[in-house]
Amino acid sequence: MKSEGVVRGKSEGARGITPFWHSPHAVFIGKENEVGHIRHPRVLTVNWESARFSNKLRLMTDHPAPVRTDGSNAFARRSMAERLPGIFDEVLERNPDYPPGIKHDVRALRTAIVEDAPMALFGPPAPDHDQWARRLAPREGETWLGTDWFFAEVFAYRHLLAACRYWTTRRDPFRPHKNEELHSEALRDAVGEALAVDGSLRERLAHRLLNCLWGNRMDLSMEGVAAQGTSAEDEHLLSNDLPDVVDDLMAGDAGPVHLIMDNAGTEEAFDLVLADLLLDSGLAPTVTLHVKMTPVLVSDVLGDDVYWLLDVLEDHGGTLAELAGRLCGQLRDGRLRIVPDFFWNLDTPLRNVPSRLEQTFADAALVVSKGDANYRRITNDALWPPEATLSDAAGPFPAPLLALRTLKSDTLVGVDPDTRARLDQQHDDWRTSGTFGVAQYAPWAGGVRVCRCRDDTEIPVAPE
Repeated sequence: MKSEGVVRGKSEGARGITPFWHSPHAVFIGKENEVGHIRHPRVLTVNWESARFSNKLRLMTDHPAPVRTDGSNAFARRSMAERLPGIFDEVLERNPDYPPGIKHDVRALRTAIVEDAPMALFGPPAPDHDQWARRLAPREGETWLGTDWFFAEVFAYRHLLAACRYWTTRRDPFRPHKNEELHSEALRDAVGEALAVDGSLRERLAHRLLNCLWGNRMDLSMEGVAAQGTSAEDEHLLSNDLPDVVDDLMAGDAGPVHLIMDNAGTEEAFDLVLADLLLDSGLAPTVTLHVKMTPVLVSDVLGDDVYWLLDVLEDHGGTLAELAGRLCGQLRDGRLRIVPDFFWNLDTPLRNVPSRLEQTFADAALVVSKGDANYRRITNDALWPPEATLSDAAGPFPAPLLALRTLKSDTLVGVDPDTRARLDQQHDDWRTSGTFGVAQYAPWAGGVRVCRCRDDTEIPVAPE
């Protein structure tokens, strides 16, 4: 590596995509690698005389727009118009003791979506009201079936919480779904098999990372995907950067690891098995579990779900109870942490991660983004050119980033065009069936999200 110093950033972006940090207006303070590209940029300085910005600063000056529910993307339209109303019907079926008022409001929400009514903000007070008001404002007048899909989807789930009086009752409308998964024999057996895998530390780490990937199939909002289970063929892994991830974790200094979690149940259990290995082996001094603040997308993990799973594992006895005991001890010691945040309930792109989380990630050895919804957050839920990479999509990010995801929506980067063309010929639904997966790694996806003016004033870029 060359010495620390001021170097002008230059890197190859995807064809037709020009992130600002690839432009001649950007100067990085960081380390330059052997081919003259910036590997670990930490500060971005802007030549304000040559750069041109809108009054809303962004590092990505040109990136694809998110897919919409208006029929331009068939899967998004079907998911919003058919699958989501079906899920709301299931909520009422699995919660038969809901009072008449809640049942009425859930049905009214379902009807509004099916009939393509204009979206409106739920009423205050609520702790996340202002955040949603800011997200809705640019879409004023748009309808449920005529807007950005990721926004419409998570906003509909937030409306469901309002209909179910969540902040009054604190009752998770998806708890019956989660209960079946957490107490299933399949979960018990899968965790037992994962713990039984022997070998060197490197081999066990690689195996547990792979478990975390295929565990993402256990999505309670998509029964057809979950039915495939957690076993997969080599050909199902379309992009595999796990050897690089293992190399970096094994070779580098031990540093904090962060898991941005997805589904409760089997996938959650695999995440905890990975966390246990990282902590027990000394590969990470701390592991932080980033979870949703409120229920969303049926099976997404809440803080309470982690403790619930630990209780279930303890009740099984044997090696599963021993795992639960170690994890409970790590929670008590502060080495394992659970951090809920409203950010993960929104549709906000990862490139707009708020400073409270960015500062948390700044010293991480690795941040693992789990699942399809978090992948959509990385890619802005957009259809990128075939040449685009995870780094292109993620933009600036303060730590090494690993995305583990089974494909359940159309957005995708980092898979070579020949593979895409072959799968297009073989499988109509390969992007959405959950059969295929990716393990994609950006050793450093960008720099600290600060613009430094000529007078050394620092301006946060793209705030939440």
